[in-house]
Amino acid sequence: MIKKTFLLVVFVFSSSFLLAQDLSYPRLGVGFQANFPAGGLSVKADLTEQHSAQAVIGFFGPFSSYYGRYIYNFSESGENLLLKPYVYAQAGIWKYDIESYGLSFIEDSESSFGYGVGGGLEFTYPQLSDKLKSSIEIGYSRVDFLNYNFNSISFGVGLHYYFNL
Repeated sequence: MIKKTFLLVVFVFSSSFLLAQDLSYPRLGVGFQANFPAGGLSVKADLTEQHSAQAVIGFFGPFSSYYGRYIYNFSESGENLLLKPYVYAQAGIWKYDIESYGLSFIEDSESSFGYGVGGGLEFTYPQLSDKLKSSIEIGYSRVDFLNYNFNSISFGVGLHYYFNL
């Protein structure tokens, strides 16, 4: 299964280098988003130059998370390395499961609504590929579980591959 997935990813990336296609708006990015302490798969839609929407299904780490984001993008700058700062607001559902930590004597799991705000920097190296974009970010998140109010300053990274819609 992993071998087939790897071959599919290699095919998608290699075929994109062969096809000359300028990215325009709207466009869709597929990839990964990780915000400590969780991360997972992400789909990001750049609706216009300034406005984006993102959906993340987080399943790596101690929490499961399903959240959406509104992203406001500032102007992109740079020549060899393109930099685009942004701010975001997010809301969704976070879940923890104590049994997944190997504590089988405790049967406790809970899901709760959470929200957050933050900012980041998306960067692209167009000589490599203008379709592959990375990001780093910092934000504040709050999730109110029954037994624990989870407030955190989160550090995140993202990697997305973009297609025209």
